[in-house]
Amino acid sequence: MAGARFRPGPDGISVTLRDDERAGLTAVLEQFRQLLVGGKDPSLLRFQPPVHIHDRRASEEFWEMTGDSLLRHRLEAIDTVEAGLDGAPLDDDGVAAWMQTINSVRLYLGNTLEVGAATFNPPTEGDQPQEAARYVLYEWLGGLLDQLVMVAASDLPPGTDD
Repeated sequence: MAGARFRPGPDGISVTLRDDERAGLTAVLEQFRQLLVGGKDPSLLRFQPPVHIHDRRASEEFWEMTGDSLLRHRLEAIDTVEAGLDGAPLDDDGVAAWMQTINSVRLYLGNTLEVGAATFNPPTEGDQPQEAARYVLYEWLGGLLDQLVMVAASDLPPGTDD
């Protein structure tokens, strides 16, 4: 498959990104890591939504108990993606980490761009360059995730009609 960024192999799925793609994704991952650790950006609310809609205090207590563990898991997933960028083949856990991380970055970008189920306004000529770049990144990450899912799914056994 020409231009394939993911390829199955004997040791797992290998990642083949162009140098500019690898550099760009590395920068995005570092920015995302800083956002997660800082925890102040309102667009991160998707990552810690209220779990008790009618009890704010219970939600806060839940996130106090689980937030550090979930943050650590997300940061470890970012580390796994970075290792894959350096050529380490992806085992099943690596594939899961890539999918989770790419999807998380897309969720964050979708929040900043106000992308919803019924709304997606691609950039127009009058948009600020930074906003247009976020849309391009959002779309590129979606394509990257799609490619990874297709390669990972190709290794699954066939389903049944049951």
